[in-house]
Amino acid sequence: MKHFELRSKARISVAMTYFEFIKKNARFTGFGIITMAFSGFGQTYVIALYNNQVLQSFDLSKSDLGLIYSIATLSSGLLLMWSGLFVDRMRLSYFTSITLFGLITSCFLMAFSSNIVTLFLALFMLRHFGQGLCTHTSGTAIARAYNKNRGRALALAQTGLPLSEGLYPIIVVFLILNLGWQQSWLVFGLFLLFIGWPLVLWLGKAQPVPSTSSKNETNQEIETGMSRMEVLKDWAFYPFTLFVLTSPLLLTGIYFQHTVLVAERGWDISTLASAFMLYAVIKVFISLFTGFMIDRFSAVNVLPFTAIPIIGAYIFLLNSHALPETLALFCYMSLVGMNVGSTGTCGASLWPELYGTKFLGSIKSLTGAFFIFATSLAPWVSGILLDSGWTFDNLVGLSLAITMFTLSLLLMTLFVKRGLGRQTETV
Repeated sequence: MKHFELRSKARISVAMTYFEFIKKNARFTGFGIITMAFSGFGQTYVIALYNNQVLQSFDLSKSDLGLIYSIATLSSGLLLMWSGLFVDRMRLSYFTSITLFGLITSCFLMAFSSNIVTLFLALFMLRHFGQGLCTHTSGTAIARAYNKNRGRALALAQTGLPLSEGLYPIIVVFLILNLGWQQSWLVFGLFLLFIGWPLVLWLGKAQPVPSTSSKNETNQEIETGMSRMEVLKDWAFYPFTLFVLTSPLLLTGIYFQHTVLVAERGWDISTLASAFMLYAVIKVFISLFTGFMIDRFSAVNVLPFTAIPIIGAYIFLLNSHALPETLALFCYMSLVGMNVGSTGTCGASLWPELYGTKFLGSIKSLTGAFFIFATSLAPWVSGILLDSGWTFDNLVGLSLAITMFTLSLLLMTLFVKRGLGRQTETV
């Protein structure tokens, strides 16, 4: 009974903390949420819904479209390492306007594409300005604006992703069926131009409320931090980055092959689709809880625990053959939602915590490019393995082994860093 009461008090504490924070910072955190949500126009879960229409309209094979999409994604990731730098050098309103103008232009290009060249350019711009810069703008602006409450603020901004995951597919399917696939992109472009752009700029003009009584808290932090070259010289950056990228990399490859999973197990694809709704809900709540824990214990300390749900998901999936498909899929996607919700918030909080905020844009653009590279290659690699005779369980087993390896590497890194820190203090 006492244990239950303590848990209840903890939940109330988290809720009250978020309520008070939102009350003071609703407008600026709204900027982070909406900008993050707009990244959905360039995310795979939206673009993939147009695959059949694009294949027919341009007379392409699936491999042709896959190659075009991969090249567009890789190119956008390469450019992000340069374009992301300017969030450190420009006013937020200017950088946001450029980002949204690029996203709007890409929507119009999709609407009026008539050949392979314009299709490639549209996909490239959607990936760069949508998935790349919208996510980059939201995360950098929010991380830079807050110090003590950074975890909560980033957790709130991250809710823009499940919001778009839940709404956009429904809207896309409706517009395709009633207007046509290219006309739907015209609607999106007009919406962003006349509603989305003005709304985001208005939200971004709000002044974030500092987490302490010091008026200069945020500005002081902006003036400190390591440059990109200094970060690249820090050996610990690489195991941290590898761990943060492991989960999205492996899950992208697994997501892309979900049809193989349901085929091998004899499950229904519609059951898997419905499990994504539970995934989105859990992702939101875990993200918010992770933000609270980060503000209390730091992102570095919370980071290793984010691996527990995905390790559990892999182990569960490997032993789920005899379970009813609804139970198996809902449990599996629940664990995945816990992992994605926690790693997204923790990863966004990690870089400003480790390296400061003065050059945060350049650092995040680098890690963002790594993310895009990794996730663009994952479907190709997983496809090769399955074509060579691997089963889906083999793929899950490999993912489990890689996750355990990167977790061990992270724990060793933390052990060494803290040991070196204690030696420095002693000296």
